[in-house]
Amino acid sequence: MKKTGSEEKKFEVINAEKMQKPIQKSNTDSFENLRIIGQVSKLYILAERGEDLVLIDQHAAHERILYEQVLKMKKSRVQELITPVTIDLTPKEKVLMEEYIPYLEDFGFGISEFGDNTYVVTFVPEIFGRLEDPEVIHDIVSDLLASGKVKKDTGISEKICKTLACRAAIKGGAACSLRQMEELIEQLKKAENPYSCPHGRPTVITFTKGELDRMFARIQ
Repeated sequence: MKKTGSEEKKFEVINAEKMQKPIQKSNTDSFENLRIIGQVSKLYILAERGEDLVLIDQHAAHERILYEQVLKMKKSRVQELITPVTIDLTPKEKVLMEEYIPYLEDFGFGISEFGDNTYVVTFVPEIFGRLEDPEVIHDIVSDLLASGKVKKDTGISEKICKTLACRAAIKGGAACSLRQMEELIEQLKKAENPYSCPHGRPTVITFTKGELDRMFARIQ
């Protein structure tokens, strides 16, 4: 699939309250009473809770938040692109694309043919915020087409949910302000499964003071 050039993507946390009703969860001890210290390598949020050290993977955390939002938002909120995104495909890719379009439309995409082996995207789900990087759309389509022919009995909707969440989530190397980190943690606390991303990776790792003391040989 051919790609066009891209602009630098700006980071934006979508307010969860605008997407769905907040879900109150009790098993979120790791995210309570956190004092954010900062970012490490623009990948992890570093915080402390009492005497514990807490590390949060910003991409995995945001991916979990978006995944749960996407699961519940079919055709609920969409945004029109100021500049439509064109996608050029090979004839083989076009056949696959035709199979995926109905599923993508269910999640808020507006996709139509635009000449031979070319499609134009005019609407996208609201979870992308102010979409300033058209490469995100190309990456989503590439990920889906790379998985081959649609098999209706193998969870195609879930695959699309995971792909959308992954591509819309904060990337490694994205600088976050204190407010953005706080908002991310608040949204993660409301997730049904806040401790892992949709692919099973952990979102948070906690080191107790005792563990840190043993690492530094302060105690045996």
